[in-house]
Amino acid sequence: MEPLSNEDSWTLFCNKIFKGNRCPTHLMDVAKAVLDKCDGLPLAIVTIGGLLASKDASRIDEWEKIQQSLGGEFTGKLERVKRILSLSYNDLPSHLKPCLLYLTIYPEDYPINCHMLIQLWIAERFVEWREGMSIEDVAWGYLRELISRSLIQATKVFYEGTPHTCRIHDLLREVILIKSREQNMVTVTTGQPMTWPSEKVRRLAIHSSSNSSNIQYHQQRQFYSFEHLRSFITVSSTNPLLSKTFLSEVLRSSKLLKVLDLTNEEIEATPNEIFNLLHLTYLSLYGTKVERVPRAIGKLLHLEYLNLGYTGVRELPVEILKLQKLRHLFVFHPVDPSNDDYGFHGFKGPSKLGGLLALQILNTIDASSGSVIVKEIGKLTQLRELAITQLRREDGKELCSSLVNLTSLRELSVDSVGKGDDYEIIDLNHHQHSLSSSRSFLRSLRVLIMRGRLETMPRWVAHLQNLVSLDLIWSGLRAEEDPLESLQHLPNLDDISFIGSYQGEGLCFKAGGFLKLKRLHLKRMEGLRWMRVEEGALPRLQKLFLQQLPSLKELPLGIQHLSNLQRLILSEMSSQLREKLLEDQKEESEDYTRIAHIPEIFIGYCTDDRKWRILRLWGKKKKTFLA
Repeated sequence: MEPLSNEDSWTLFCNKIFKGNRCPTHLMDVAKAVLDKCDGLPLAIVTIGGLLASKDASRIDEWEKIQQSLGGEFTGKLERVKRILSLSYNDLPSHLKPCLLYLTIYPEDYPINCHMLIQLWIAERFVEWREGMSIEDVAWGYLRELISRSLIQATKVFYEGTPHTCRIHDLLREVILIKSREQNMVTVTTGQPMTWPSEKVRRLAIHSSSNSSNIQYHQQRQFYSFEHLRSFITVSSTNPLLSKTFLSEVLRSSKLLKVLDLTNEEIEATPNEIFNLLHLTYLSLYGTKVERVPRAIGKLLHLEYLNLGYTGVRELPVEILKLQKLRHLFVFHPVDPSNDDYGFHGFKGPSKLGGLLALQILNTIDASSGSVIVKEIGKLTQLRELAITQLRREDGKELCSSLVNLTSLRELSVDSVGKGDDYEIIDLNHHQHSLSSSRSFLRSLRVLIMRGRLETMPRWVAHLQNLVSLDLIWSGLRAEEDPLESLQHLPNLDDISFIGSYQGEGLCFKAGGFLKLKRLHLKRMEGLRWMRVEEGALPRLQKLFLQQLPSLKELPLGIQHLSNLQRLILSEMSSQLREKLLEDQKEESEDYTRIAHIPEIFIGYCTDDRKWRILRLWGKKKKTFLA
């Protein structure tokens, strides 16, 4: 943990609190005194900065109170940081403290999936309902506040900065582990002999263990007390025997269990005992080998979250309709595990699926049985995310009619019947049920994925004023159906992926188009020979990914106009383009000035001996190397 210079410390401190503005004069002395306590350590600076940023800058007494809390001498730099982290935890509002302590269910340096984390918070009843807001939006607000206080670090983000994965710093984890044990929040075991922190274990998390001999130790113990257990979670568990040992004890004695997460466990069938857990609200069998769901699923009347993603389940029994509190339903499996361009298999549901009125996420429903199931979707008026696969061309009209009713829909994924170039046509252009007449649908949709052939771009897409992310996969639009025409003026479009989407020879990004686009991915368009970027187009583009475009022999004309481009990635492109780029990196090259402003350029290709190579053209020091 290297300390920063005084100047860098002050810059980082002010950026965290005042967003790059100057520190107000009346706070200057207090701010410098607080910063001195950080000793130049970045983690301490951003953490205390996050705490001060939550305070009223006009209330100097609030700042002085924090300064006084940091009084006294510390034995070392690490103790100083831990003191600051502990202070930041103690200052949290009461509703955020259990959310932060809950992160002790994860091992050190574990990449935490943000979506699953907030669903666990909701299932644990840490999230308070607020009038006019969905429970998920409230939970995302909790997460963003913890990130803004620098207690959680976002490691990957979706569009508009929505966090996808996150982590906590090792030192913060040490601090909250102590507090978690004190409050009997979470008990973690790896199979090592241990003393339980309490006779009443409330939340049990199983982490991986490399010592199989410890399993015998646990098998010999006969005095587990899990009658007070509310949550059982396996995280990165690599020892199936360890998990099964605890699972059998939990299912035998835990009648009040509310959360059961068996993600990626070596389970081939759903244990029948699960269906006796009548208080269960959260059940994840994601990544297991389960292939069917028993009819007894209908007994779990309080279930709100069911995740059967990446399992072999392809059909749900009619008893699923008894789960009237079910909000999130995931049942999908990749068509081709080695390539997600081909999408996912879904599940065949009962014909009265529209009876699940509380559903907010439905991922992924198989529509191959026909218009009946597509019509049922229109009854799920609370849906925020919908993924539908195996849609027949003749059912496109019915789907348009159903979508008009989904006024809260934010994310929509539609796959037609087939695979790759053999996909059927997706026909979502219907005058009688035109989505263009549904202002609520057009206003709410933010993510759109269409996988399948398109004769024309659906007209209503050009009216999606809040659309942020668009994927067109295997669309195969003809040359006269330039996809850029209907998209270039969408005001919030941030991310585009075209994969096998266009048969034309060229794409021209016109001046004044795509004003907010930050990421562009073009792949598998064999006929594409040229690209042109006019000055004033794509002014915010940060990442350009060109992949499997064999006819493209030169970089886009006008690439020098992309002044904010941070990363250019070329993968499996023509050898002619690759050789030209290697020539362009020489400063005396005629084309060097066109690409010199791009901080990172990567070229991925397969050598003659079928080995994959990544060539980094240059970094900040314009250094070439093979990786």
